Amino acid sequence: MGYDTKNIRNVVLLGHPGSGKTTLAECTLYEAGEISRRGSSTEGNTVSDYTNIEKERGNSIFASLMHASWKDSKINIVDTPGYDDFVGEVICSLKVADTGIMLLNARSGVEVGTELIWEYIERFSTPALFVINHLDHSKADYEATLEQARARFGNKVIPVQFPVNAGAGFNTIVDALRMTLYVFSEDGGKPEKKAIPPEEMDRAMELHNALVEAAAENDEGLMEKFFDAGSLTEEELTEGLRIAIANQEIFPVFCCAAESNMGSGRIMGFVNDVCPSPADRPPALLSDGSELECKVEGDTTILIYKTISEPRVGNVSYFKVYSGVVKAGDELENATTEQTERFSQLFLANGKDRSSINEVRAGDLGVTLKLKDSHTNQTLNTKG
Repeated sequence: MGYDTKNIRNVVLLGHPGSGKTTLAECTLYEAGEISRRGSSTEGNTVSDYTNIEKERGNSIFASLMHASWKDSKINIVDTPGYDDFVGEVICSLKVADTGIMLLNARSGVEVGTELIWEYIERFSTPALFVINHLDHSKADYEATLEQARARFGNKVIPVQFPVNAGAGFNTIVDALRMTLYVFSEDGGKPEKKAIPPEEMDRAMELHNALVEAAAENDEGLMEKFFDAGSLTEEELTEGLRIAIANQEIFPVFCCAAESNMGSGRIMGFVNDVCPSPADRPPALLSDGSELECKVEGDTTILIYKTISEPRVGNVSYFKVYSGVVKAGDELENATTEQTERFSQLFLANGKDRSSINEVRAGDLGVTLKLKDSHTNQTLNTKG
């Protein structure tokens, strides 16, 4: 049984080399219980950088698909390379993602790679949020990084969190959405929740009000409630922010120290609670000008977004289901070649590890093997 479309989140990790995408991916898989220990790029034992060349170089070269169960959702995570030589891997991943997570290095701020990737976020109208990472580095500068992000990407960049003690010894984050202080132990993981101290309260309230206004602006009913009551309930705030993010009206900013596993759980929680599902995104545009809604009912349509060749396996095809359901054994017709392809096996992927499944539903990402005549950027449909 697959996940309902509304409970699927497709996120792509983006950023300049060294911003910490792969490390954050390890944290999210670890926090979700998908792996029992966190790997590292330097040791060559991460889930997403599994090819020999990636292990040798110590960085991502290929886009890698992973997934984590979080509350009621399945979060598909695509880790992408940072070097612009491999920007094709970023583009194919952005095509199937519903949210981009842009990592910024707190030591270096907005770098060239960040700006290049942002052009594709704008081209594909992908909802996005920022994560300022490496806040535990001795040269971390949260304020400068945030200012650079606002200068480059505009006033829609609104912090959800800010660090209390960025730099060596970092372990405390103020969350202005939840109005909570998170204090992490030395090992990271799940933080202790505390009251925001008085000296941080003014800034926290200012950011909280900015988030409430951003949420209310996109919904007349919420705006009226905001003016009447002066605030919104958590449910109203969540709904308003989901609309604002889906429409690229707001780009929230989070804090993180992925090496120390501090902050990843809150980011996953936000993705689960607020970020758009495939059903919340605009319908896919078809070549004849019509639209295709992402829902389980109706004929099946999939897009192959990535193809790799594996020794002793052959072609491995990564695809997104844009409508309907693909079941193991189904036959679909390639819209380009008009050849029929049989999907004899379907898989979930966590890096190089694959587990067999019976079906992949609308909005979800899946993997199949040994398609004879279908390649990247080709669409396959229900026959006829």
